[in-house]
Amino acid sequence: MAKKNSFSGNKKQSQTIQNKPVATKKKPWWLLAVKFMLLFAAVLSVVLFTDAKGYFEPDQSNNHTSRKWDAFYKFTETDTVDVVLVGNSHCYAGVNPKNLSAALGANCFVLASPGTTLMDSYFCLKEALDRTHPAVAVIETYGISNTVNRELTAGGLSDQFKSYNARKNLPMKLASMAVLFSVEHYIPAWSNTIRNHDFIFRDREQIAKNIEQSRHKRKKKEDKLYLGRFVSFTTGIEDSTMMKYDSLGAPVDGAKREVNEENGAYVRKIVELCEQHHVTPVFVTLPMYYRHIENYPAWKQTIASVLQPTGAAWLDLQEPYDTATFDRNCFENTMDPNQHMTYTGSLRCAYKIAHFMVDSLKIELPKRSATKHWNELFY
Repeated sequence: MAKKNSFSGNKKQSQTIQNKPVATKKKPWWLLAVKFMLLFAAVLSVVLFTDAKGYFEPDQSNNHTSRKWDAFYKFTETDTVDVVLVGNSHCYAGVNPKNLSAALGANCFVLASPGTTLMDSYFCLKEALDRTHPAVAVIETYGISNTVNRELTAGGLSDQFKSYNARKNLPMKLASMAVLFSVEHYIPAWSNTIRNHDFIFRDREQIAKNIEQSRHKRKKKEDKLYLGRFVSFTTGIEDSTMMKYDSLGAPVDGAKREVNEENGAYVRKIVELCEQHHVTPVFVTLPMYYRHIENYPAWKQTIASVLQPTGAAWLDLQEPYDTATFDRNCFENTMDPNQHMTYTGSLRCAYKIAHFMVDSLKIELPKRSATKHWNELFY
């Protein structure tokens, strides 16, 4: 019996040992860190690859902002820009840089981008001044408003992405990121893949088109002289729109235009930037049709409140309004508040600006039109 009990005890002891849970060995923290880094590297590699190939780019057939910066960097490899113009679509639709160059006998370049703000104009101008040494910087005033870049949504944000992507100076882009975007848009600002990843669901046709183009991708050469002009409209205001002015009145109320402190601060920063680079700043208000705006004196006073303290020159083509020069053929046929100039209007504005700089401001520019190189370049 003693042996039986002893055997039974040993059996129970053995079962107890077998049923005892075995402690699992924890994986070292560095192994998890390595796995995370490998996963991150894989995702980053895919994003960089698709960005480089342009698989998630939107339709680039009309991306004249990118074309401007490409042409600007190419032009400044061999030539100096004497007058650089910044702003939004009012600037590139409202001033013809070739005619301005011809009137001044100098090199003029428009670095404007659609839908962008005064803050964006500041950083565009800053990059331009790091690249070339103009005598004059022309700043279109339509961007002086109450817009806050970090609160941009939808179309405004898309336009800001486009302008940001087109710029080429990486340190300056990094420095401007906190002003131009809110935190959640920092990464999308640098990557078409992240920004447009939903193309997988809503625009596979564009992805397929981009993939096909990447297989035959060649760098487009800018054979013709391109100075940043974009022809938006070629015909003026029609009779039907004139009748709407009679019945509906002006679509823009100047009394409602405001300027916030951030815009005011960047007006001062633009003037200070020009002073640092020995550049003359000239602010220009390009006109809309005189019947398109009511209460313009109130708007003029709003702009003057931020411009006058800087002492910078200001050419206001809206008031006093030149009815003989700016007839209805000079303006886009629209009742939308944001009215642009036509090709005809851009020619007339170019000569108005040229006369203002030469006759009123007495600005002396290099006489490049007297050189063989300039004439070969332009003609």
